Amino acid sequence: MAKLDQIPRAEKRDIAKKIKDNLSARAAKGPSEPALDAYVAECTDIVDALDAHVTGTVLAQAERTARLAQLAAADDAVDTWYRHLENYIGVESRRRVSPYALNAAAVYQAAFPDGLAHVDDPIADENRICRDALLAIRAPEHAATLAAIELPMIWLERWETALDKSDALLAEVEKARTDKRAHVGAGQDAETEWVELMVRLRRYVSSRAKRSDTARIQEGKALLAPLLDAMARLRAEAAARATRKENGKQETPPAEGTQG
Repeated sequence: MAKLDQIPRAEKRDIAKKIKDNLSARAAKGPSEPALDAYVAECTDIVDALDAHVTGTVLAQAERTARLAQLAAADDAVDTWYRHLENYIGVESRRRVSPYALNAAAVYQAAFPDGLAHVDDPIADENRICRDALLAIRAPEHAATLAAIELPMIWLERWETALDKSDALLAEVEKARTDKRAHVGAGQDAETEWVELMVRLRRYVSSRAKRSDTARIQEGKALLAPLLDAMARLRAEAAARATRKENGKQETPPAEGTQG
């Protein structure tokens, strides 16, 4: 049998649905054939399983893509306030005649010992470092210095808000990634069950008709047409690949020095 596991998950679902519809129509028309009719329920179950994981993977990926765009905007806000505060306090610490320059330098060293070195770090790492910097700036011993250099305190609130939003979105992105992995894993299990079901069904349909029973043979082919068509396509694609490979070998010129 062609390698059915090569068929995409969504196509597996569609094949099972079409076969289920064919079997249901045959069962409704009769005559009753319990062993064959039982495959209707099996096809229904596998369609539901595959559909859940096809849809779930798509939705999880869409959710992750949307959250990544929002996360990029939130990270930009974190970077912006990181730069504003580092620059403001750094400028105050480098003033030549300010009575608060040394104190501002102490704040700067406590909050930004590496300057802006972490602005392009992974988001989780940068956020953690920024929160440490925010905590250092807000330390009670620096309150008088911040007031003296007239640091806009609203900047600290906006930085914290940006960090909160960034961390929340980062958690949502990770959840979407985990959800996608879960659907991929469960979907792979459903695909394995689909292959096993198709193999069993094809064998049963082949066994229910004698070679001389043309009508039943044709009925079986009609019932399994979605599967048989997919298998024929796989064989045709494999043959085409083999032909291209063989033609490629024939067209490859001999290596220099191999001819007499």
